[in-house]
Amino acid sequence: MKKIIYSIIFIFTVLGCSEDILETVPTNKASGETVFETVENAYTALNGMYRAFYVFGSEWVDYYESENSGIAALGLAVDLFGDDMSQNEGGSAWFWYDYNYWVRGEVNSTGDRPYTWWNMHYKFINNANYILANIDDVSGDEDDRNSIKAQAYALRAYCYFNLIRIYQRTYVGHETDPGVPLYTEPSNNETEGKGRGTVEEVYTQINTDLDEAITLFQNASSQRHISHIDLSITHGFKAQVALTQENWSIAATNAALAISKTSASLMATGDITSGFNSVTNQEWMWASEINEEQALSWSGFFSHMDADAGGYAKNSRKCISRWLYDQIDANDVRKNWFVDPTTSADTSIGPDFRYNQVKFRIEQAGSWASDLLYMRLSEMYLIQAEAECMLTNYSVARDLLTDAVGYKDPNFEASLAGIGDGNSLNINTAGPVNNLLDFIILQRRIELWGEGFRVFDIERLKTGFDRAYAGSNHSIQLTITDPESWEWIMMIPQKEFDGNINMDPATDQNP
Repeated sequence: MKKIIYSIIFIFTVLGCSEDILETVPTNKASGETVFETVENAYTALNGMYRAFYVFGSEWVDYYESENSGIAALGLAVDLFGDDMSQNEGGSAWFWYDYNYWVRGEVNSTGDRPYTWWNMHYKFINNANYILANIDDVSGDEDDRNSIKAQAYALRAYCYFNLIRIYQRTYVGHETDPGVPLYTEPSNNETEGKGRGTVEEVYTQINTDLDEAITLFQNASSQRHISHIDLSITHGFKAQVALTQENWSIAATNAALAISKTSASLMATGDITSGFNSVTNQEWMWASEINEEQALSWSGFFSHMDADAGGYAKNSRKCISRWLYDQIDANDVRKNWFVDPTTSADTSIGPDFRYNQVKFRIEQAGSWASDLLYMRLSEMYLIQAEAECMLTNYSVARDLLTDAVGYKDPNFEASLAGIGDGNSLNINTAGPVNNLLDFIILQRRIELWGEGFRVFDIERLKTGFDRAYAGSNHSIQLTITDPESWEWIMMIPQKEFDGNINMDPATDQNP
């Protein structure tokens, strides 16, 4: 796929921002010729990568731009692939094909998921590789160079982690299966493509990059903007990866480090229902800050989520699964993230519809300039709680769960006390919740609803799902109970095989 992956992309040349990054108008001051002359120009390159996290349209695809607005669009699709979010109507058809499982085999399309996510992540990787290949010769402060270099390593690891979860089944049990091509040097149109290698090799590279980033961050300048990856976020990545690999001690340790090293704190009760739309939320660790000139209007995340904002969501409502809603205590403030089915008028369009989400809302009426969340502190508590539970440190897991969730629900401690210890997962889509691990996963599903985790969790936990449970409100009641199913794994785009002599569709394509 030379034309896509191996070209010199320099996203930052087109999309780079000034030091105020994502609060000011994007600039292209740092050209390809000057970008590696100074630390400040290198920061401009880095900022351009972060800016591209929420770019839509022709940067990633040839068409279907309205559902391809970068990382947030990936997260929405990941949740719609699962069982906890329902898209009640097709609307304009954006994300409807994801919810219906009609996308994984669209290998010849240059606007659909297999191509989009492959193309997007490898563009990010190539830009990270250019930064890593040149940053040591950039003039300026050593701590700034270390910060830029660490962020590039962490970004590359993040992209490979996404790719391996999108294009192959989970790590455990599939270590020797085909992975994704690994590139650690800058590529251009003449670069020979790599083969798939193995899953183990991809995870080894991910962990090597994260460890290198963690080391560099020890002697790096402080985070300039919430969009920039820092040490705590990198520990968060390490915890996510270790959780997937079932390396419980590493997951617990790094989640704890992420908690201790971040300046973020668990959000105040009043912020829980404030719309998940602003970097001013004290719990956010990593996010994109969006100004008016950079907002994506009808193509952005909030257009697809907020049915009261005048975008696509008004006739394609994103709803919580009825069973999951019913598990939220009536006094839990998180119940207010969704429309009460007993009070809804069930209008044909708009927000008033049973179980419709109101967790994510635009910050200001008439504006699409709402910020995009990528990592927050509660996830780290939940990761550590799950890992400690798997290590049979049950009291520690209970304390972590109480810290993260207890203040949101006055009846939480009583509910937790009624759950026995145990770490054999029983919970599928609709219960039963039999032990502490079940309860932790349930709280993870509630707390992180809509934040882009569910199908990745279904994969790593090997549970499958059942949207057709008794009383289901899913508009498409699919059931995929095979824990080794390929249904949520994308096939590789044909363009990769067309341009890569080391990739053969007869042997390298996913089933």
